[in-house]
Amino acid sequence: MAQTQAAGLHAREYETIYVLRPNVAKESQEKINQRVGEAVVREGGKLTTVENWGRRQLAYAVKKAKRGVYVYVKYVGGGAAVAEVERNLRMLDDVLKYQTVQVRDDVDASTVAVDAEALKFEAVELPGEDEVEETIERKLGFEGGPDRSSRDELPADEEDFENPLADNSEDAQ
Repeated sequence: MAQTQAAGLHAREYETIYVLRPNVAKESQEKINQRVGEAVVREGGKLTTVENWGRRQLAYAVKKAKRGVYVYVKYVGGGAAVAEVERNLRMLDDVLKYQTVQVRDDVDASTVAVDAEALKFEAVELPGEDEVEETIERKLGFEGGPDRSSRDELPADEEDFENPLADNSEDAQ
């Protein structure tokens, strides 16, 4: 079976999407992309497409991040290539999530054309000042809210307010 995979007779086409931390540096993005490409080639696969979809909102917070850098990778290879790609992504701290999907079965890898332009990876710049995540304190109004010293003082003694749950013995008689 290993000989038929090497000849490209029983390859499969896969798509992997992985999400990086929102504040990942350009150099780290490029290193991760290079590592994924090397993992595919090392296992006898062929990388066909790499796209950086940019920084996007996540559906839910992942490791306290609400945004992430999405990267799409398409390749042809065997199950070993998928296992190696996912193993590499699992070990990297900048990767929040990843998912691989099989697109086609029984692809002849020798006939798959690879466009050099489709393999160019363009890293996303670091987030600007306008993209900084809003803290929970600011969302709840604890930061930058009204001045607390302008509030009225609470009553000094207990006689200033009446507790409706208290048992007032004078009123009961």
